[in-house]
Amino acid sequence: MALGLAVAGLVTAATNVVNAFADRKEDAVNQPSRVFWVDQIGRHGTIVSIFILYALAFTASLLLGPLFMIVLAVGIFNSVFYSMRPFRFKSRPTLSLVSFSGAVGLAFLSGVSIVGSISLLNPVFLLVTYFMLTYGTVKNLPDYFGDKKAGTRTTATVFRSIIGAVRFSTILLFTPYLLLVGLVAMGLLAPIYLADLGMALILSLIVARMLKSKSSQELEKTHTIGFFYAISFLLFTLVLASPTLASIVVILSAYLWTLLVSRVSMDSRVEKRDWEKPRRKSA
Repeated sequence: MALGLAVAGLVTAATNVVNAFADRKEDAVNQPSRVFWVDQIGRHGTIVSIFILYALAFTASLLLGPLFMIVLAVGIFNSVFYSMRPFRFKSRPTLSLVSFSGAVGLAFLSGVSIVGSISLLNPVFLLVTYFMLTYGTVKNLPDYFGDKKAGTRTTATVFRSIIGAVRFSTILLFTPYLLLVGLVAMGLLAPIYLADLGMALILSLIVARMLKSKSSQELEKTHTIGFFYAISFLLFTLVLASPTLASIVVILSAYLWTLLVSRVSMDSRVEKRDWEKPRRKSA
C-alpha cells in the first residue's frame, strides 16, 4: 500500500510540473507565481525533473505487478497529454473532464489491480470517477476571466458569462448523488453507501457560497473549500467500500497531508491576480 501511494505521489508531482510547463501562457495571467518557479528551474531543468519523476514511478511499479504497470502507463499518458500537445485534452471541454476524472478513476483501478483483477463496471469505480468528472468544472471557475483573456477554451469559458458557468457547474455537481441512488436501487451498491448523501448538505453550503461569489478571489476561496469537500466524499466512499483500520489510517494521512500543504502555502495557485488590479481599481 505504501509503495502504491508513493507511485501515486510521484505521478501527481510529475503531472503538476507538466501542467505548469505547458500552461505558461495562461499561468502568466492566472498564476504568476507558478510561471516564476518554472522560469527559475528553466526549460531543461523542468523537462529533466519530469522524466525523473515518471522514471521513479515506473521503477517502483515493477514491484507491484504487470497489471498495475499497465494502469500506470495509461495514467502517465493521460497526465502528460492532459496539458501537452498534440492532444492537449484540457483544451477540449468535454474531453478535459474525462481526462481529469482519470486522476481518481485510474488511481482506483491501480489500487484494485494490486489485489486482483480490475473491472470498468465496478460500481464504486463508476461513482468516484463520475464524481471527479463533475468536480472538474469547479476548478476552471476562478480562472474564467484570465482564460478568456488568454483565449483558452474550458468548461467555464464556453459560457458567455461567469454566472452561466457557475450555474452549469452547480447543476452538474449534484448529479453524482442521482447516480448513487440509482446504483443502490439497482442493487449494484449496498444501502450503506447512501450515507454519502450526507455530503450533499455540505455541497449545498458550498454551492450557495459559489453562487454569491462575485470575483475570482471569492471563487478561488470557494474552490479551496470545495476541494476539501471532494476529498471528503471520495475518502468516505472508500471507507464504506473497505471499512478497515488500514483504510482509516490512509484517510487520516491524506487529510493531514492536505492540511499541511494548505498551511505552509505550497500550492502555487494565487488569489490575488496581477491582471485584476487595474479592474479592481477602476471599480
